Amino acid sequence: MKLAFFLASVFIFWSCRNNNVCSRLTVDDNLVDSVKKKSDTSYTKRYRNKEFAVAEYYINRKDTTVCQLMKDTTNQIRQIIITKNDVRLYTAEYYSNGQLKAHLPFDEAGKLKGEGEFYFENGCVKNKGAFNHGLYRGEWTNYNDKGQIISRDQYDSNGQLIKTISVN
Repeated sequence: MKLAFFLASVFIFWSCRNNNVCSRLTVDDNLVDSVKKKSDTSYTKRYRNKEFAVAEYYINRKDTTVCQLMKDTTNQIRQIIITKNDVRLYTAEYYSNGQLKAHLPFDEAGKLKGEGEFYFENGCVKNKGAFNHGLYRGEWTNYNDKGQIISRDQYDSNGQLIKTISVN
């Protein structure tokens, strides 16, 4: 029994250490439930395209927050957008398997600012780096779908790509 526990611990440690850029990130049910509970108005709008079939809107008139949940034909959430006073506070987009496509931080003006990450459908990080005033800034690291670094991009203060360095 002790040997099994030891081997399981070693496997978990080794897996986490080697796949530190790969993890399963799905819809935050607590966030969705909280938005629904705080809303005083809601309505549904039908769409007729491949990616979205229905949009559910949850509105809190007291604090002027609007949450838009875009769902596919299987009723799975594919996108969440939360705004306040018409300024985007939060957005999340998901693959059809439920995996998060990107983590994108916003400032008080609704512009991308801070550390962001984009993901492959398997949960591994595709690339990560920083935003400033909605633009790429500084160094961005690019990975393959197994979580290994393949290149690094350098951006100037205007969001323009300066150079790409391949990693072998």
